[in-house]
Amino acid sequence: MTTRLFTEEDRYRLGHLLLSEDARGTVPWHYLDELEWQLETTRATEPSAIPDDIVTMNSTVRLVSADGTQEALCTIVYPEDIELTDMAISVLEPLGSRLLGRRVGDLIEWKERAAEGPWLVAEVVFQPERVGKFLL
Repeated sequence: MTTRLFTEEDRYRLGHLLLSEDARGTVPWHYLDELEWQLETTRATEPSAIPDDIVTMNSTVRLVSADGTQEALCTIVYPEDIELTDMAISVLEPLGSRLLGRRVGDLIEWKERAAEGPWLVAEVVFQPERVGKFLL
């Protein structure tokens, strides 16, 4: 597994989200702890310098099951944006926090799905930074 990379903007906004009463009151503490640990241990860079194959906030990602029989598309969003797209996954959900900062080719655990084994980050279909949208 490769080292994760966040944008400085994502790290800043997620840090504030973790401190919010909404997050603390509705999300299990171990999910918040996992995301907080990621924020503390993951390198951050300017949004304009983030590589195209990194999953950032508001990125749409294509996942493929380890056995290659299933695919899924999802967009990593802030909790308040969950209703804006059919394929939205909150960054405060386990899948959302596991995907953030990952690179195409990385394997992630997705225990909520029926397929056995890890899932491959096959493609970053859309990344806001790739098209110059640094403040989504």
